[in-house]
Amino acid sequence: MRIPVAAVAAASFVLLIGATPPVDQGIALIAAVDAKNADLPDYTFQADVAVAMHHFPWLHFNLVGDGTHQRGGPYAIHFTRMPWFAKQIHDVDLSPLDPGLWPKTYTYEAVGTDGDDTIFELHALHDPSLQQARVALSAQGADWVDETYADGTHIRMTVVPAVSDGYLLPSQLDVAIDCPHMPLTAKASFSGYEFKPAAAP
Repeated sequence: MRIPVAAVAAASFVLLIGATPPVDQGIALIAAVDAKNADLPDYTFQADVAVAMHHFPWLHFNLVGDGTHQRGGPYAIHFTRMPWFAKQIHDVDLSPLDPGLWPKTYTYEAVGTDGDDTIFELHALHDPSLQQARVALSAQGADWVDETYADGTHIRMTVVPAVSDGYLLPSQLDVAIDCPHMPLTAKASFSGYEFKPAAAP
């Protein structure tokens, strides 16, 4: 299903859920997003992340990695190039961006609305370091993700989408990372989307 048809389906869901409570609205919205991506194949992409420290030593550096999205997971970036002082950074989990992956990874519920977005609260099933995540979801997908970790780290990601091969996918993430005593910002650019052929029936 490509963008024009999916947009009509998503708009129908929005009209349907417009006056419903957050929980019911959340269920319908997740169904709409999942329907929009029903024929989205597995894909890979490249990620280039420009990071800036907002504290001494005020460093600016880049991380380069390979991204993977599979239906059922994983949806992540594996970094293959980084400066020596950032060698502890290996992988970034992007599963909060795809509600189709939530059932295996989180418990979740709709907790409110913000304009056209429904706000979901997520709690990780397998990652005790993630205390809570909130995701703003519209009919087009995730608009932002807000995560809080047990060590005090707070991460806020804003999604900038673009059309790639007819699919609306993230082209950029603007990220604010508030680590204890080390605030950072990052701009992650996604490119080189490659879609795997669908398996023969």
